[in-house]
Amino acid sequence: MVLLLLSLSIHQYQDSIYRPFAESGRPLPFYVPLEQRKGLQKTYYGYLPYWVSTSTYGNFRYHLLTHIAYFSVSIDPSTGVTGAIPNPSNFTSIVNYAHPRGVKVDMTFTIFGSTSVSTFLNNASARQTAIDSIVSLISAYGIDGANIDFEFVTSSVKDSFSQFISDLYQALIHHPDGRKELYIAMPAVPSWYPGYDYAYLSDNSDGLFIMGYDYHYSGSSTAGPVAPTVNSSFWGYYAINTTIGDYIDYGADREKMILGMPYYGIDWPTETSEIGSTTRGSGNAVIFKYAVSNASSYGRLWDTYSLTPWYNYYVSEDGWHQCWYDDSVSIGLKIDLVNDSMLQGAGCWALGYDDGYDDLWNTIESKLWYEPPEHHYVVEVVAGGLNIRDGPSTSYPVLSYGSQGQKFVAFMRQGNWYKVYFPSASGPYYGWMYGGDGTSVQYLKGSTGDTIARITASLLNVREGPSTSYNVITQFAFGQCFVVDSIDGGWSRVYLPNIDGNTHGWCYTASYANMHENPEDYNLYNGFVNGVYYRDTVYSGDTFTVSIHTYNAGYGPFDSLVLCVTGSPSPFFDSLTWIDSTSVPTGGYDGLPGQTFYRNFICRAPVVSDTTYFSEMFNFSRRGNLFGENINIGVVVIPSPLYINRDTVIVPEGRFIFRVSRNVFTAYTTFYANTKGKFTFKMFDATGRRVVRVEGSRKLFLRFGDDHPAGIYFYVFSAGSKIKRGKVIKVR
Repeated sequence: MVLLLLSLSIHQYQDSIYRPFAESGRPLPFYVPLEQRKGLQKTYYGYLPYWVSTSTYGNFRYHLLTHIAYFSVSIDPSTGVTGAIPNPSNFTSIVNYAHPRGVKVDMTFTIFGSTSVSTFLNNASARQTAIDSIVSLISAYGIDGANIDFEFVTSSVKDSFSQFISDLYQALIHHPDGRKELYIAMPAVPSWYPGYDYAYLSDNSDGLFIMGYDYHYSGSSTAGPVAPTVNSSFWGYYAINTTIGDYIDYGADREKMILGMPYYGIDWPTETSEIGSTTRGSGNAVIFKYAVSNASSYGRLWDTYSLTPWYNYYVSEDGWHQCWYDDSVSIGLKIDLVNDSMLQGAGCWALGYDDGYDDLWNTIESKLWYEPPEHHYVVEVVAGGLNIRDGPSTSYPVLSYGSQGQKFVAFMRQGNWYKVYFPSASGPYYGWMYGGDGTSVQYLKGSTGDTIARITASLLNVREGPSTSYNVITQFAFGQCFVVDSIDGGWSRVYLPNIDGNTHGWCYTASYANMHENPEDYNLYNGFVNGVYYRDTVYSGDTFTVSIHTYNAGYGPFDSLVLCVTGSPSPFFDSLTWIDSTSVPTGGYDGLPGQTFYRNFICRAPVVSDTTYFSEMFNFSRRGNLFGENINIGVVVIPSPLYINRDTVIVPEGRFIFRVSRNVFTAYTTFYANTKGKFTFKMFDATGRRVVRVEGSRKLFLRFGDDHPAGIYFYVFSAGSKIKRGKVIKVR
């Protein structure tokens, strides 16, 4: 079934209905239920239209939102001058809700109609005026960025649109108040809209909001899914899953893609009650709140082709109607695609359309929210002072910093940038810290055995001391987590980033937080072995160190509880350092997820009377759980000589005498032997290359070292059936 290009998007369609009311100051109309009219660890980016009542704002679960884009300020296509903010009291209200809870607020800037869009983009002066106006508006209202919604851009102005976005992006990166963000509303089907350079736009923005809806729209000739989750033989190629694939094929970066999902449906008058029916006229938008209620009354149906719900009903003197919409089940399937495709996140048109229902929030929480302590771990600052930024690169502004020894709760990362909770009233919900690679750069390490407090109040004051008589430093928002330093009664002292000189604060956790001990214990551990380093030849009974170059591929930091274990008693058991004959503690850098570092443990060579090869396979283990790749070692163990004193080694064998003046020396050492018959004496360097060979009878006297570099040397002396082996070390 062929889908037609949209004449009006849901954004433009609903704006055209409500803007006259906003501009005239008249009350906005209420949504009318169907029976009376007959006829939502990633970014979550929600559009909030100006016509949505402020009474819904208190129902938003702000901990499940990262951005709110207020919709919208129009741009004059002829001049680039920006219009007034519609319903400015609504805008002020949402900023006051969102900012204390750490949610960013963007302003949406719109131009509708391809002719108007082209007029604007063809005018360089108008483009610059708009950029200047956007920068000024962001400063004036203290918000966090811009969203550009031009519907739609034609191929004739493709380069001009790219230039406008690039210029605006640079202006926001270098905003006088610090870096601001830029998101772009993008069409659902790339092939329908050749005016967008999808790769370039993803490189020159913070994110592409894919309007993953209106596959069927109000003017469609056939009733069908507004946002088909998957393509099918019945509905055709175009669907959410193919949109994601097409965007990637067009060169868009997965980490810049946000899948927008509909919190609404379309109700069409149709010829029949069956799927695929033609329409008898234009459809009307039905917001989630009423679509779910109506489906409950008329009978929710499920389309196995598109994996979306719908319902039908009959109106006397009118005929059949079909409403296709999305509910918590289909939204959940779409978020699964977001997770499986490793996109930046998801979003919605529009917040408030689910007023009175928890379904969508519950789905978002189950799919995108990691309830602490899952995937949460504690990071500790190793550097003298470490910046906390507004995003995962040095191009983002500095929010604050952490001092050496300060601890923070992290739960996500990009490369070696770690996403940590930040006091919401002092900045965004999250900040970012660069931990280093773990080998050459070590700014953050793991910390274990800590207690974290997960805030359960909507907003919780953080004070200078453990009572309400102390001054408030900042506030935490619902769902945020911080590391507890100490407890006094029901008050917890927690680590803070530097806020006006405060590095700790007190909050009342007895009633307003859940406490979690050892959060790392709840996480999956994994590790890849990049290399294993040790001496491959050792003396009988000597100890040696095994160093494992490890990449932390799990969700918990390495610590002293990470062991190396064997499946059976090991020949390398060392009673001084091992727990038992199968388990040895590891030491080294307490590497975070995503870091590469060294973990070390001690082995002792078995006692042998002849040269013997031993091997062993180890695995990492923590609290009894094995993880990571196999760690294999193989060592040649050679017999050790009998030490009589620090300078001389003597092996009495009747008439057979062999002495070494010094095993460790700086200039030279001497070898002396007295035998009954012929002998052979050989020496090898650490690579196995022979450096000395002497054959004779009865007596040996050899001075060694004058002409040889520092290093380890191995010798073999044989006389008849007698063989003596050993090593000497020239230290310089």
